[in-house]
Amino acid sequence: MQLGFVIDHSRCIGCHACTVACKSENDVPLGSFRTWVKYTEQGTFPQVKRDFAVLRCNQCTDAPCVAICPVTALDKRADGIVDVNPEVCIGCKGCMQACPYDALYIHPATGTAEKCHFCAHRTESGLAPACAVVCPTEAIIPGDFHDPDSRVSKLRREVDLVARRLEANTGPNVYYKEVNASAVDPSLTNAAGGFLWANQVAGLQLDAQTYEAFEERATIDSARTVYDVAHPHLWGGRVGAYLFTKSLAAGAFLAGLFVMPPLLPDAGLSGRMIAWVPGLALLWLTVTTILLVADLKRPERFLLILRRPNWNSWIARGAVVLVVYGVLLAAWLALALLRPGLWGEPSSASLALNGVTALFAALSACYTAWLFVQSKGRVLWMKRGLWLHLVAQALVGGAAMLIILAPLVGLGLEGVDRLRRILLVALLLHQGLTLVEGRLAPPGRQEEYQRAARLVTRGPFARRHWIVGVGLGMALPIVMLLLFVPPMLWSIASVLALLGLHTEEEILVQAGQALPIS
Repeated sequence: MQLGFVIDHSRCIGCHACTVACKSENDVPLGSFRTWVKYTEQGTFPQVKRDFAVLRCNQCTDAPCVAICPVTALDKRADGIVDVNPEVCIGCKGCMQACPYDALYIHPATGTAEKCHFCAHRTESGLAPACAVVCPTEAIIPGDFHDPDSRVSKLRREVDLVARRLEANTGPNVYYKEVNASAVDPSLTNAAGGFLWANQVAGLQLDAQTYEAFEERATIDSARTVYDVAHPHLWGGRVGAYLFTKSLAAGAFLAGLFVMPPLLPDAGLSGRMIAWVPGLALLWLTVTTILLVADLKRPERFLLILRRPNWNSWIARGAVVLVVYGVLLAAWLALALLRPGLWGEPSSASLALNGVTALFAALSACYTAWLFVQSKGRVLWMKRGLWLHLVAQALVGGAAMLIILAPLVGLGLEGVDRLRRILLVALLLHQGLTLVEGRLAPPGRQEEYQRAARLVTRGPFARRHWIVGVGLGMALPIVMLLLFVPPMLWSIASVLALLGLHTEEEILVQAGQALPIS
């Protein structure tokens, strides 16, 4: 059984009755929507045509929100409805990033995700969803797509229907009859010209659309979005900071390995000085955890990620990786302080602990790439090779931090010079991957990816990207590290590298959410 809708836009009059009925039936809070009507217009006065689109959850066959939820709060029911269990939702907003249809929202009172559930309480009693009952023109047609005799199945067989965002491979179960393409494809319309009866919300999406309207599409007669609901960006400064602190946590150990026994036995580090490396990594890992928990809408439920994990979710897998990495760092720190002689000569125990900890450090750095692949609504985050880029960024962060702190750690010139070379190689890889980002689009979504990438290289993020991220944060430190400048200037190069790293990771988070997806 697969319940879904056919929406007949040859009948829809844009009256919003479906929106009002949905809010009344399901007690949807002010400012949030489970179904809404989007208006688009094309042409110039007096030849102007207006189109409507009823937008909502698509009850996907392969629902990305179910896959990414770390605590199994979302579930695909036997009748095909995708529903949320508010009793276990932690408010991580991962499902909202995974959805290519903008179908979920966080309830402001409960802090948990909600969405259209096909009025399951009515469906279970044999009643149609409230939106279909109230539609004055019967434009909303519910039914079972697995029943060949149902009205929706007959329409899908006999009529030319379209679905939204097929390139996301979610298997949507909402189909549209005679809908204008610009109403259901956000890449064909632009909202920079203003709305009919509402003020637009200032922010990333309006900035991006204003750029596209006046720079990219100045000569294109595109459709205009003249009424829509607000979809503000979901992950802000905490998530950008999380990427940065996670880079420092992972990179401190990865870079530190190269200046500790057995890789650098003559560095002159005592056991207590060696403890700085896992200590710094553990410190930044703690900050990373605090940022992650603080960004949850229900932080008191954080431990549910470990108590009832969804092993298909890279949020849950990543949490386990961070926990294991933290335990290994704690073991490293304890051994460095309590048994400093263990590191005097290489042993199977020390080499094994080095290898396992380095593995989990690398996984801590790069698991976010696979998490971002599950965020099917944010195509910029899905770029190929992001895992390698995150490892390079971690090495940049770790090496730069250790160079700055070398006098406190007691690391000699030989060790600092080795860190300089690690930082130089990592910066070169970081810069190379940054400069070829425009060619790293995920398969099947090249056009959408290019739009998002242009926001970084030519749009509202371009100044920060080129001046701070690439210029001050990559090119200048590379030149300083290549030239035979006094070692004191290596610390300045490291500070600039950290500034550029934070800038680039913050831009990735922001630009990934800047394009409208509904």
